[in-house]
Amino acid sequence: MAGGSNGGGIAIIVICVLIILCNFAAATYCFIRRKYLPIKARNLPNMYLTCVAILMTFIGNVNTATFSGAGKEWMICTIAVGWLGMALGGMVFVAMLQLRAYSYFSVFILRRRAVGVFFILPVAYLIMLSVIYGALAFILAPSVGFDYIANDNTCVAGAGIYYTGMVFMIIQILVLGLLLFKARKMVSCFHEFRTMLIVYGVGVLCAIILVAINHVKWSSDQLVVYGILKILFAFIPQQVYFWIILAMPIYHSFRHPGSYLHSFVETVEEKGLSQVYEMAGKCPLGEISDLSDAGKSRRVTMDSQHSAGSNFSGNEPGPICSPPLPRADNVRQSGPLLSYYGSAWKPGAS
Repeated sequence: MAGGSNGGGIAIIVICVLIILCNFAAATYCFIRRKYLPIKARNLPNMYLTCVAILMTFIGNVNTATFSGAGKEWMICTIAVGWLGMALGGMVFVAMLQLRAYSYFSVFILRRRAVGVFFILPVAYLIMLSVIYGALAFILAPSVGFDYIANDNTCVAGAGIYYTGMVFMIIQILVLGLLLFKARKMVSCFHEFRTMLIVYGVGVLCAIILVAINHVKWSSDQLVVYGILKILFAFIPQQVYFWIILAMPIYHSFRHPGSYLHSFVETVEEKGLSQVYEMAGKCPLGEISDLSDAGKSRRVTMDSQHSAGSNFSGNEPGPICSPPLPRADNVRQSGPLLSYYGSAWKPGAS
């Protein structure tokens, strides 16, 4: 029975590793296509760090499981669970959620990018929590810090470090909730606020379940189930966040990049939010509006062929419309913008 349970635990580890490899593959693809506007607007640095946090959290949770192999000791538990799993994993993940919510509040409500002191202070607060927790993980004695239980082959957290971590996570979750509350009236094009609410709801639910799991008295025969549940309920909200942010632009960049880029730009322009998304995506000012102007110029050229004074009757072959050249009076249309024109308007783009 124990062998079968261990087999189930190992299967969960293998599945999670494969999913994490998909995370890194997706992040690498986004880095390669980082100039594609719908991907660029997703705050890619945030997602790169999220990818690392997912891996760190997984390493920490695996080391609390009885089926993760032998050879652990106090130092391994402290580094793997305390530093990697919590300080650089779970807390960094929640920090990425806070920074995204903060950027929404800053850009969509205050209409300014978080730079200078408005960026340094939030980041310093988040780093401080991880550093304090990591330091306590090494300083505290095994009775109140991290320890290795040889009989169960698992790392455990003593009351001192456990409740410190819980308090830090509660603080971050409350701050995240406050930021989302502040951003509740934001006007956006792609349901960003609703997306973050979904992530927040899933995260809070999984956090409550994890706390309940930690307070259940598990027998020796049930420790494998305990390890599996800890891995899964820490893994689920991270995957929800990663894919709910990146899945759509990645999919469309494969299937029909030109038409999706056109739809993206047109939607932003119709709501008059081009400058806001330029700030949110750290695009050069005018990149979205210039792309939209290019598309409008193309449509105006087509419409003029059908006007009352035109010789074009509609029975002849349609005119060949080439992408408009960058306007001489607009120096912003240069560099990567030329590649956008090619992908957005080249003939045959789906």
